[in-house]
Amino acid sequence: MTTGFDLSAHIGGATGTAGVVSGFKSVLSGESFATSVFTAKRDNETLSLAPSNIGEIICIELTGETAFYLTKGAYLAHESTVKLAPRFGGLKGILTKKGLFLLHASGKGKVFIASYGAVIQRTLADKELLVVDNEYVLAFSDTLHYELRAATKSLKDSLMSGEGLVNRYEGPGVFYYQTRSRQRTSRLGSLLNVAT
Repeated sequence: MTTGFDLSAHIGGATGTAGVVSGFKSVLSGESFATSVFTAKRDNETLSLAPSNIGEIICIELTGETAFYLTKGAYLAHESTVKLAPRFGGLKGILTKKGLFLLHASGKGKVFIASYGAVIQRTLADKELLVVDNEYVLAFSDTLHYELRAATKSLKDSLMSGEGLVNRYEGPGVFYYQTRSRQRTSRLGSLLNVAT
């Protein structure tokens, strides 16, 4: 970054309201307990951000008419005019590996998400369906309806194929997913340091 920034740390600041409770909600949604806040002291300052994943950074421009859910680990940064709030995902969130909470981004301004691999954007028409493996989902419009489903008609086939549960999304809305995911490791595999 250039030298014209003030840097501060806010507990739970990513979710808009500072405080210990907000900090824990941030952690439950897959983000940090504290958030770094960069404030430019003058015009024409430059700040570069880099995620830990090897992948792309995408800017989602919020217009005030649309809002997005961000999945665990996708959030990188946002402008101060964007409001982030944790939303309870319940059992569906846990089973889909999105976490107990999703981040809901609303308002006007830019929010940046980071991927593992490339990012693909899909715009779904009204009633159009898309099935995506849970580990590849990054962000989606809150106008999309999604449900947890077995990957196949048979639970046995879903489990034996290694696919298990997937998400089915129904339009209208915009959907972002990544082209790669981290290797899955079973409990036994993690003990033996072997990916499955």
